[in-house]
Amino acid sequence: MAPLSKTQLALGLMETEKIGASEAARRVGIKAGTVLSAVMRMKGKPVCPCCGQVVREGFEIDHSILKEGA
Repeated sequence: MAPLSKTQLALGLMETEKIGASEAARRVGIKAGTVLSAVMRMKGKPVCPCCGQVVREGFEIDHSILKEGA
């Protein structure tokens, strides 16, 4: 699996530690606007439970291959 970007790390921190975008951005060393842009791009779109990226139009998640609980 490819390493996570700083933006993905910040998004993960927001979810796991229940912190805001500014704090998550500060912790990983990027600008808060970068994290906020990612949050807005993801809003209302399906997100892959494995990698946390937005599922692009025309693609879908194959739930039959996911680990139980994902």
